[in-house]
Amino acid sequence: LYILLALVIICLENIILENKNVSVDKIFGPFRGWVGVILLFVLSLGLLITLLGVNPKNVFLKHLLWFVFVLFLGLLAYPSYISTLQNNTFVATLFSTIGILILFTVISFLKPDLIQLSAGPILGFLLLAGIITELCFYFFGRKEHRQGRSKGFAYFFIGLFTIFILYDTKKLQVNATICKIPDYINESLGLFLDIINVFANLVRGRI
Repeated sequence: LYILLALVIICLENIILENKNVSVDKIFGPFRGWVGVILLFVLSLGLLITLLGVNPKNVFLKHLLWFVFVLFLGLLAYPSYISTLQNNTFVATLFSTIGILILFTVISFLKPDLIQLSAGPILGFLLLAGIITELCFYFFGRKEHRQGRSKGFAYFFIGLFTIFILYDTKKLQVNATICKIPDYINESLGLFLDIINVFANLVRGRI
C-alpha cells in the first residue's frame, strides 16, 4: 500500500506540473552543471538517510518526511515523464516497468533461494561503482560520446535494479517473519526506489 500510494503521489504530481505547463528548465535551471548534479545527489541522500533514521513510533514525523521525500522524487522523475510524452513512449515504458516488476516479484516468490541477503553488499558496491563511473564519464568524457554511454549505463542500471527487485522482495519476505515493530515506510522504500530507477533507466535506454 505504501509503494502504491507513493507511485500515485508521483503520478499526480507530474500530471499537475504538466497541466500547468511547468518546464523542466524552470525546476532544474538552478541545478545545471556538475555542482547542481552533486547538490541534487547530496539532497536526495540526505533526505533518504534522515527518513530511514526516524523511529517508526514517531508516526507524524516519519510520514511527513516520507511525503516530502516522495514529492522530491516526483520532481526528479519529471524530466523522464516529459521525455516519454515527447517521444510517445510513456505507455510502453510504463508497461515495461510493470512487466519487469511483476515478473521478478513472482520469480522471487517461486524461487526464494535464487538470491540471498548476503548479496546486499555486492549489489550496493555495484550500484556505487556504477554511479561513480557514470559521473566520471559525464564530467570528464567527450560530449560527442555522451549519448551512447548514457544508453550503456541505462542498460546496466536496468539489469542491476532488476536484481534489486529480487533482493528487496526477498528482504521483505524475511523481515515479515522476524520483525516485532513493523516499519512499513523503511521496508517499502527499497522496492519503491527500484521501480523508480527501472522506469527512469528505461526512459534513458528508449526501450
